Amino acid sequence: MRWDFKGWLGLQLLAAVLLFTWWQGYWLSLDEGIFWWFNRRLVTIPGFAELVAFLNQRWIDGVVALLMALFVFRHAGLMPGRERIRTVCLLLIMAGCFSLQAAAGKALPVERPSPTLVYEQAERVTQLIPELTSKDASEDSFPSDHGIGFATFLLFAIYRFPRRYLYIVMPLVLALAMPRLMSGAHWFTDFICGSVPLALFTAAWLFHTPLANWLTDILAELVEKLWRRWPPQK
Repeated sequence: MRWDFKGWLGLQLLAAVLLFTWWQGYWLSLDEGIFWWFNRRLVTIPGFAELVAFLNQRWIDGVVALLMALFVFRHAGLMPGRERIRTVCLLLIMAGCFSLQAAAGKALPVERPSPTLVYEQAERVTQLIPELTSKDASEDSFPSDHGIGFATFLLFAIYRFPRRYLYIVMPLVLALAMPRLMSGAHWFTDFICGSVPLALFTAAWLFHTPLANWLTDILAELVEKLWRRWPPQK
């Protein structure tokens, strides 16, 4: 693959605009409006707090990560020969990108607590449903690691999976990203202006330059060498 300069520059400009507008405070009213809309419903809609508390348990995150991996492996199982290995290698690259983006997010000179910590009068699911160990607050919520994982997976799906898969992946990712927002553990912009720009920056370098193909070829060659050296026992 050759350099796609327009796509590379476009994604980075979009990421810069999202970060800049957030830094200037243009999203604050929307952030507050979304938080209070969900927060009030924790006590006004029967069963809503229980649902939010359940979905924000840590083990749910592990199940979601496993489902994403299985999704990639299922896609790999439909591919012929070397493309199957390349698809699995793509999962390794995706995991590496998530780790790098999460580290970059922590390195940003921003400390922003969750809305549930900013507003003392906010309802918290950990107090409403104390029998479930859920997440509804973070001292440093920007950007959302949860959102980085979903945004990265979605971008890999857009660039590397068949288009028909997107009808499943996109609604699924949006639905799975909602629990942290509903509990008040994250602001809306922790995702849109924090996680998404990091994923866009990664996509610019991976998919609009030869980098992704180069990394995939290296990993695929390494896997093939190991396979030939230590073939599975029949």
